[in-house]
Amino acid sequence: MNPRKPKPRRWPVTKKMLINRSGLFMILVCSLLMAGTAGACWYFKTHQKIGEPGVRIVPGELFNEKGELVRTNRVDLPEALGQVQSVPWPITIQELEWLPPDTTYGRRRYLEPGGNFLSDLNVVVMGKDRTSIHKPQYCLPSGGFEIHKEETITLPIELQGGQELQAQLIHASRAFKDAEGKNQELGALFIYYFVTDGQTTPDHVDMLWRISRELVLSGETERWGYVSMMTLYQPGREAEALEWSKELLKRAVPYFQFSARP
Repeated sequence: MNPRKPKPRRWPVTKKMLINRSGLFMILVCSLLMAGTAGACWYFKTHQKIGEPGVRIVPGELFNEKGELVRTNRVDLPEALGQVQSVPWPITIQELEWLPPDTTYGRRRYLEPGGNFLSDLNVVVMGKDRTSIHKPQYCLPSGGFEIHKEETITLPIELQGGQELQAQLIHASRAFKDAEGKNQELGALFIYYFVTDGQTTPDHVDMLWRISRELVLSGETERWGYVSMMTLYQPGREAEALEWSKELLKRAVPYFQFSARP
């Protein structure tokens, strides 16, 4: 008879061994996810398609505050709206340094005929890089403005789908010294929203979600624009300033935004 071969010795599976195996498994899964994410980012970067903007972009010169030419195309903002006249307003050197080089701008300053209100209309359109579009909650305080309240409002602007345009309104103020050294204060109404081809939203997070969703579903980067207007007014005239701002936007937005009905 052949002698029986001894059975191989089985080492007991300890809790520590199970923990180590679990840790190795998680490392493997995380590595695969990271590799997949890196691969997806590389693919989208090398196969990136850019969508159409939701605003009209035309040839035209833009200057910085030193009078230097900084752009040869711009968002087509109206020069006059009835009796309301405007002047081109510069793109700051700081903006040009901070935002991506393929960012497109449009900016004009409008003055109420009676000289009561001053409004700066501004449009910033992203290219391939969505960091062109930023939140005003960071820019306003850095410009010396104190934010008091924020709310969502409806503008009297009908969109192609039949709904009215939704926007965010920031109530703010800024203290300053006049020529005689006395402390003064100006009120500010800051209205803004985001727009791309056939879509608008007043919410920055919602805009980022839509960009990500479209990129995953179609591989296309939607080209969003950030439309904003700041109106400055003397204390006690906020209600009048808001009505003026809404009326100015009602006239101006259909001029440059494709989805807004005149």
